[in-house]
Amino acid sequence: MNLLLLQLYMAETSKQRIYDVLIAGAGPAGCTCALALKDAGLTVALLDSKAFPRDKVCGDAIPLRAIKTLSSIAPAFAAAFNAFEPKLTTRSTAIIYNGKQVTFDWVKDAYTCTRTEFDNFLFSQVKSHTGTDTYAPLVPEKYTQAPDGIYINTNEGTAIKTKMLIGADGAHSMVAKQLTNKTLDRNHHVGSVRAYYSNVEPVAGNTIEIWFNKQYMPGYFWIFPLAGNKANIGFGMLSADIARRKVNLKRTFYAFIDHLPELKKRFSGAVQISQLEGFGLPLGSKPEIISGAHFMLAGDAASLVDPITGEGIGNAMLSGKLAAEQVINCFRNSNFSVDTMKAYDNSLRAAIGKEMRTRYRAQQAVSKMPFLLDLIFLGCCNPFIKKLLQRAM
Repeated sequence: MNLLLLQLYMAETSKQRIYDVLIAGAGPAGCTCALALKDAGLTVALLDSKAFPRDKVCGDAIPLRAIKTLSSIAPAFAAAFNAFEPKLTTRSTAIIYNGKQVTFDWVKDAYTCTRTEFDNFLFSQVKSHTGTDTYAPLVPEKYTQAPDGIYINTNEGTAIKTKMLIGADGAHSMVAKQLTNKTLDRNHHVGSVRAYYSNVEPVAGNTIEIWFNKQYMPGYFWIFPLAGNKANIGFGMLSADIARRKVNLKRTFYAFIDHLPELKKRFSGAVQISQLEGFGLPLGSKPEIISGAHFMLAGDAASLVDPITGEGIGNAMLSGKLAAEQVINCFRNSNFSVDTMKAYDNSLRAAIGKEMRTRYRAQQAVSKMPFLLDLIFLGCCNPFIKKLLQRAM
């Protein structure tokens, strides 16, 4: 449907909807953006392709940055999360490599929580504390850019027009594909698999674990404890290496457990309670188009995953807040141009750009020279070096 026909359709159909802001994707980035717009005086819609509560395949780690972002929007949101029972507090990270272990203890708490529960928590905050119209499930099928905004066709035959579109629709973002022609770059993308287990022994309730082994380098295996004696278990590897080495991630996941006697023993009485599912992690390690006239990308759609840890929720929520601030500025100045949107790019780059570049260089160094892990473990015997590494993480 061309633009003229779409405009005529919107003028005639009883299903037309017009919003100042439309947020595509109700994950951490999208919900944070909606929360940050609660007092902006704008008409806002938040849509997701699935009904809530819904699962999102992920590592389920929620860093301090995520909670700080909530608190900066309104302390009440952070307080609501503190009272949110399904989360589990984590206070340290253990890195295990060829039988050696180093543990980093954190000054501030971080958390784990299934994305089913965490995303539903954020979505419920949007519904309870903002005037946002929520649509879930509703699937956008076509985004059309026009001088006066963005037109959206949905699977229900609904036509939506918005002055500002926030693409927070994940690693396979339709907004990014249709408005920026984004394609997968395997050198800046991690392929992963994840399953939930119960009764993994012994799982330290406040420690997340990241495992490396020479046979499976440059991949990594994780054990993230969850409330209720459950754990998020996964394996990830840079997509370029997966393709080059023809790695089957699902087979490698189980082989990693069987290969290490200490893991095999810990999983001997464990029960896999979900399917092993795959997901992608678009790394924040190269420049991407994340804005344009009348739109911005946030979260995984903007490729903001940490190249070392694979964590994306903290950066996603920060980007949602920064996108909201840019929205407010755009409406204040009645300017939605490409050049105006660059302020969002600049603010996001200033917040995390250096961090992402540094971590990508570290990831590449370890990937190409695995012996560096031996040096890191040796260095961690020195409290000063260990403290420096902890700050870098």
